[in-house]
Amino acid sequence: MAYNDCLQDVPDIFENEIGESLGSRTESLGMIRELGPPDLCHIVKIHSSNRNEADIGSYHHVLGVDTSSSASLAAYINSLQYSLSDKPGWFGATNAWKIASGTYCAYNAFSKVDLRVQIKIPGGVDAFAISPQGERREVTEEMWKECHVSSILRAILYSDPATYSVTGLRRLTLVANPRDETRVVEALMEQFHNGWHLGSNAETQVASLARNYLADGLMGYFAGQGRFIDCASEILSPLAYAPLGGKQEQPGADGTRAASLEFKGVDPEVASLLAEAYMNGDEEVQAVRVMHQALKAKPSCYPILHTQAEFLRRKKQLASARTIALMAVKYAPSEFQAWARLTEVYIDDGDYESALLSLNTCPMYTYVDRDYPRVPTPRRINYPVKSDVLSDYNLGDNFTNGNYGSVPSGPRPSNDSDAPGVAEEIAQNETSFILRLSAPTLKGTFAHAYKLLTSIVGTIGWDELLLLRSNVFVMEEEYRNSVVPNMAVDDEEDDDDDHVPLSALRDCNSSSSAVVGAVETTTCSAAAPSAAPATVAEPAPEVTTSEAHTPGVQESEPVPDSVEAEKGEPEDAPASADKAPADDPEKDKPADDKLSNGKQEEEDKAPEPSAPADQPKGKKKNKRNKGKKTKENLMASEAGDTVGNVDADAAETTEEAKQNESAGAEAASQPAVEPSSGLKNSAAEGTSIAVLGSTMEDVSLSDNDDHKDAASGLAEQKLEEGNDQVAAPQLAAREVNVSDDVAEQQPEAVVGTAVSTAANDWESESEAEDAPHMRKRLCERWLDNLIMILFDDLRTYTNWRTKMHSLRATGQPIMHQFTQAEWEALGDLALRLRRPSEAREAYEYALSIRFSAKAWLRLLEMHTGTYAQMQKDEVERHDGVLPLAPLASTDALIMALDAAVWLAVYNDRWYNNMAYPNPLCSHIIKLVNIHGLSKVHNTLISMNLRPAVFSILKAHLDVAEKFEVAGTKW
Repeated sequence: MAYNDCLQDVPDIFENEIGESLGSRTESLGMIRELGPPDLCHIVKIHSSNRNEADIGSYHHVLGVDTSSSASLAAYINSLQYSLSDKPGWFGATNAWKIASGTYCAYNAFSKVDLRVQIKIPGGVDAFAISPQGERREVTEEMWKECHVSSILRAILYSDPATYSVTGLRRLTLVANPRDETRVVEALMEQFHNGWHLGSNAETQVASLARNYLADGLMGYFAGQGRFIDCASEILSPLAYAPLGGKQEQPGADGTRAASLEFKGVDPEVASLLAEAYMNGDEEVQAVRVMHQALKAKPSCYPILHTQAEFLRRKKQLASARTIALMAVKYAPSEFQAWARLTEVYIDDGDYESALLSLNTCPMYTYVDRDYPRVPTPRRINYPVKSDVLSDYNLGDNFTNGNYGSVPSGPRPSNDSDAPGVAEEIAQNETSFILRLSAPTLKGTFAHAYKLLTSIVGTIGWDELLLLRSNVFVMEEEYRNSVVPNMAVDDEEDDDDDHVPLSALRDCNSSSSAVVGAVETTTCSAAAPSAAPATVAEPAPEVTTSEAHTPGVQESEPVPDSVEAEKGEPEDAPASADKAPADDPEKDKPADDKLSNGKQEEEDKAPEPSAPADQPKGKKKNKRNKGKKTKENLMASEAGDTVGNVDADAAETTEEAKQNESAGAEAASQPAVEPSSGLKNSAAEGTSIAVLGSTMEDVSLSDNDDHKDAASGLAEQKLEEGNDQVAAPQLAAREVNVSDDVAEQQPEAVVGTAVSTAANDWESESEAEDAPHMRKRLCERWLDNLIMILFDDLRTYTNWRTKMHSLRATGQPIMHQFTQAEWEALGDLALRLRRPSEAREAYEYALSIRFSAKAWLRLLEMHTGTYAQMQKDEVERHDGVLPLAPLASTDALIMALDAAVWLAVYNDRWYNNMAYPNPLCSHIIKLVNIHGLSKVHNTLISMNLRPAVFSILKAHLDVAEKFEVAGTKW
């Protein structure tokens, strides 16, 4: 049914009640978080001849309108009068419907108010502002300036239909010539220092002068045209070197200025944008000079360090880039981009273990979607069609406005008898596992982290990633099968009384660390005991924590530093013995008496299940005795079995000690051997954890240091809670076990109580098995979910390639094995897994079934060099890959223009009349940069397009010519 109350070339959304869209916008003002929704244009139409006809209220959304004054908004509403559908008659076209009034709404993201202009035709203009509370306010000149900048940023940042789509949205050209650009740039520069009020993107936690929507819009506008040098010289350079605090005051009578307004040097945050523009504009010498000046002004500025790390990474100076990235992480530990840059440097350097650790430490932010308009359900929507453009192009009949995907219905370009019907295709899409993959739904920091994860898998493979994951993180099987049960984890089989709070465990560790006293944890003493058993040799002259060995571990196996820090070193015992009080009664006793005392203590101090929990020396009983044999019971049973042999062992040990004393020189020359009893001092362990936590905060910037340990140290700061859940319960539940053989080397205050040699041997073996687990980190839940999502992607990709190989081998048709939506999803899957050649194949199959704007856009990106590096890596890593045509070839130009023609028709169909900024225009400018304006223009003419279609593409070429982008001179 044709309606005569609709606009000709503008989408029209009809209301059920006049003004309900305005009321809904007023109610939703308090829920706007960032830049706000697009502008809303509401009009009221009346029937001029029939008064019985009810008035009609309709509206549409707009981007790109000049909102600097009420006059420009009134002019836009008045222009809609000429867009009403005309009814042909005897004496010309007439229309009985007229626009009686209109309201234009534009959100001011700075003042958080909605500016509205009401006009009456004929009549006056009324401008006012609506607060989030619904209050009406007067509009000031400053509000109009802020509203203009807000509209400019929305037009730039919402210019891509693939990322921002709204029903009934009309996009107009923001900048048509250099004169308009001057006005836009001046408005942005005026509000530049207030840009942090607008917020920032999803990957930035705290908005700053260089990390906000205004800076993103400014850089994105010039980046789309490749005019980085213009942006640097005309905009960023004056801002970076301008005095802080605005304009400088005039000198006073004594010739002095206010100290706060004087500025010498460069603004470091703005300098980071300036250096980035110089880098992208191939002016690296200027970029280095700017970064040098900025670092001299403020060495701890995170944005400039972030830019410098990227510059060094591009230059393949990975050692220096790693140092700068670590410094950026140190100064901005809560920023995702700092950790992401460090992860990228590790990936380029081939240090995938550190890359996975730094990725696990990335702070993840909750994704906040862009602001969308909240409108009630409309009565009907009118999408007028321009027949002169669509006559030769089949875009489908059931597309919705701004849909960059596809719908299962609509005509197909060919009459293929094997093609499934519409109902069959819809049913297949509803049950398809390909369309239910979780990776396309990732947003913000999670999408970026997934991209980093896929880059690791694309280099080392899935099997190596699993091995790397098991080496870096504590696996579930290891966590549950640890020697000492984790008392901080809830168990449904245990009673509530068995659960020990983590705070109590920490208190236990802190109380046990007080026993150590003056024992040094970083360096062991070089002094050796005067008399030692034969099984314990004299320690090296000077042993540090990084050189110590873990008890129970063979000498040939290296032991990580973190293991020693957490478990404590027995070499500390001789050092602590030298610091024992002189009046210690146990110090002068013979060895036989000590062994006897040790035996008696063993019999008296044997752990019993019914003993009270408040035992001395920090002991803690494990009350979980439900059908399980606890560690203490096992140790006690083994101690009871070996009580009869203690005397014989003691005599033998005494004899060996005498022999060792006579051969002191030979014993001193022997390498240090750990006691078989596996001595563990819980107090030393508690202190080592505290020392480890304090040392992890320091970031070494020396190229000679082990940067992987530095990354682990930075990761430890965020995972401190997770490490407590693994280490603290074990330390709290572990008994203080000291061997009789070493009892004479340590004072009684440190030794505490002793148990049997057999129990110590059992503990030594078990803790040697625990050594790798103590060093591992806990994998964040979000990273574990990303790995599972990656597994689903790889499984789907493998099934797809296996099926394609089978179909080709048997000669079966391929195109209709998947629906059009599934081919698109498979193309996106191949791109996520860094396989652009297979993604191109999937997109071409999708276009063989039906038109898809997403598929055409991806093919255009491939032919303009967006995935050039990815294609190069794919050819190097995989055999049998057919590379795309070279970017400078004529074939690539023709295929790119073919995709550009279809996208231009699609944009015109859905009222996207914005010549620039526009993703299509950006890709056409890239073609001009590669092939030159003359060649692109002549090739476009040779395609024999319809005049209406050619004029659309010619508008994009005019943008390149007017602003003199690279390639317009040839």
